[in-house]
Amino acid sequence: MITVLRAESPADIDAVRGLMRDFNRWVMAEIAQTDNPSIFAQFDAELAGLPGRYGPPSGCLVLARLQGEPAGCVGFYAHDPATVEIKRMFVPPRARGHGVGARMLELLLSQARAGGYRRALLSSHHSMAAAHATYHRAGFSTVPASADFPGVVAGIDVCMSLALDGRSSMSEART
Repeated sequence: MITVLRAESPADIDAVRGLMRDFNRWVMAEIAQTDNPSIFAQFDAELAGLPGRYGPPSGCLVLARLQGEPAGCVGFYAHDPATVEIKRMFVPPRARGHGVGARMLELLLSQARAGGYRRALLSSHHSMAAAHATYHRAGFSTVPASADFPGVVAGIDVCMSLALDGRSSMSEART
């Protein structure tokens, strides 16, 4: 059983903090001394201050659980008054293949729409094909790097964008 909710309680925030630490370890092991060191700039401060920029009113932090155990996290923060930037999407290897990422993204995008945002942006390492497929199924399009994506490395990071006034749910994106 998968449950997906806004991470608001101290226990949920601690679970997200643990998942983000797992994400950091996974990236360093799988992507080997990441090509973009800025990805983890101020990471310890970000974890200590959670929910920080991912908190209300202009942010959202989502936690997924699989059989009651933490199974994924993702958040957004206001990039500008009309745009959110999605960050820290992670599903640990043990929870992959259950649709956790798609379920988290569905809730996250619905929260962004409810907040009146009109566009979502994200960047991801070029090697994360499964994540890219999830984003594309949700309606994201790959776009060129621009000033909207500070810190990305051309040829290493994949930039994506979604107009939030388009599709209203992941299920519509699949039809």
